[in-house]
Amino acid sequence: MKNQEDGTVIQRFCIAILQKMSVKEDTVPIYIKCNLIEWIVKLLQRSRISEVHIFCLDFASALLANILHSNHTTTFLESNT
Repeated sequence: MKNQEDGTVIQRFCIAILQKMSVKEDTVPIYIKCNLIEWIVKLLQRSRISEVHIFCLDFASALLANILHSNHTTTFLESNT
């Protein structure tokens, strides 16, 4: 997914799947390990320069919110400033 051009159908489906799975607390450590937070932030930054499909932006924002809301993320960020 990370190597896909922004807004492709594959990227949209992958982001949607990751977002749906992000409500499960045990998936968040995997997301953090894979640097998904950084990738989402960069996607959102790129969307300010060039158009990214709105579906990607909506689901990526929701995914980021779910990750940041996790207790595991809070603990990780406190110990990795």
